[in-house]
Amino acid sequence: MKRIWRCPEGWVFVILLTSYAYFWQGRDWNSASRLMLTYSLVDRGSLSIDGLDDQTHDIARYRGHHYSDKTPGFSILATVPYAMARTISPLPKHPLNQKGFAHWPADYWITLGTSGLFSALTGLILSFMASDLGCRPRQSALIGLSYGLATPAFAYATLAYGHQLAGFCLLSSFLLLSKSSSRPKQATIVAGFLASYASVVEIQVGPVSAILGIFLLTRVISRQLPIASIFFFALGALLPASILLGYNWLAFGSPWRMGYFFEQLDQFQKVHSSSNPLGIRQPDWSKLGMLLWGERRGLVRFAPILLLTVPGLVVLVIRRRWSVAIVSSLTMAAVVLVNLSYPEWTGGWSTGPRLLVPMLPFAMLPISALLGERKVWITLPAVSLTIAGAVVILGFVAIGGRVPDGVERPWVDGVWPLLRGDRPLPPWVFGERYARNLTSLAFPGFVKQLPVGMGCIALLPLVLFQVGMIGLMSRVVKDVDSEIDSP
Repeated sequence: MKRIWRCPEGWVFVILLTSYAYFWQGRDWNSASRLMLTYSLVDRGSLSIDGLDDQTHDIARYRGHHYSDKTPGFSILATVPYAMARTISPLPKHPLNQKGFAHWPADYWITLGTSGLFSALTGLILSFMASDLGCRPRQSALIGLSYGLATPAFAYATLAYGHQLAGFCLLSSFLLLSKSSSRPKQATIVAGFLASYASVVEIQVGPVSAILGIFLLTRVISRQLPIASIFFFALGALLPASILLGYNWLAFGSPWRMGYFFEQLDQFQKVHSSSNPLGIRQPDWSKLGMLLWGERRGLVRFAPILLLTVPGLVVLVIRRRWSVAIVSSLTMAAVVLVNLSYPEWTGGWSTGPRLLVPMLPFAMLPISALLGERKVWITLPAVSLTIAGAVVILGFVAIGGRVPDGVERPWVDGVWPLLRGDRPLPPWVFGERYARNLTSLAFPGFVKQLPVGMGCIALLPLVLFQVGMIGLMSRVVKDVDSEIDSP
């Protein structure tokens, strides 16, 4: 028990999940499209979101009925926390035939039980994998916390989007395939399920699911796994694929039709069609710089820690950790390529390049190898970049988790004016200046009486909790470092 208390993974999970639980974001069209399907499934056992369609414009319409235009993986899984919340608390059914509104109590529990929970689990897994790549416990914790608090993962952990769940499924599948030598049957079945379910959550990560299948084949060919593992992986993948095909059949009359075939929003009708439901075109390489370092959607602008990803890949190659190096590189390349091939490449209302978010766990793995070199001159910059990223992302989370596509300088013209409070609310802000949080909900009168520019004081309890927990964790796991270094 003492040893467990000193392990960084549990600390990372608690810090991350508590941080995500602190916020209750308002819904937008993207999140509401998934949420409405969850409510319809649980409240009335229907795939149609008729009567809930005014809550979102991300809608498919087929034979006079309204459906979510998203693949159903997130919404189906979300029925579990929603059903649990309704069982243990007096949550009413979602009202029908009402104009769109920003907050509904069940939204909070669904989001925390899906995006929040699986983001925290991803941070835990990254900490575990970092240890295998040579990190000491505190460095392993840094990897998990940096991912969970200092990249756009923080924002999407508080929103009912599918990115975080898809990223968890892909990373977990890779871990199981990497460590499945002892119990290959069980591990590969689960790995197949997770790789397949990631595509049911977000169909655009299908290439990464395929990469994981190829990785399994290489392990079989190299005789690290028995040939039967291929069958078990396929068996695990069959159930999620059947869920997607069955949903399509029941909702749209054919297993091969998806909601994207029947888009109602003009903007998306120009991109998605029955002949090209995903809207994929030829890659637009001119967007690469804007996607990786541009001010509007540049990845390293929103996650400075990822500046260390490329040096980390070099370390992986030098140390001959080929599986991590190759799978991470291919995953990042595939997700970036899909984003470059999608006309709506900015992701609409976003914090950073949201369509790249599922690859973030794989971008953190090379950094684990870099920190695994155990050099102070590497760890100190990693800590500095993590702190910088945490400050930037907390600002985005504090004002609602996303900024409209039309804001060319999201931090300068979107986040900072709202935090500073010296400008009127821009027309794109719905509801309050700041996202609802546990402090503003517990002490609404006190928070409302604060001067506009001082509203961010409501974030102070969260920051104090994070700093206190990280400090305590550092002291607790310090002795483990000594144990590792001792002969």
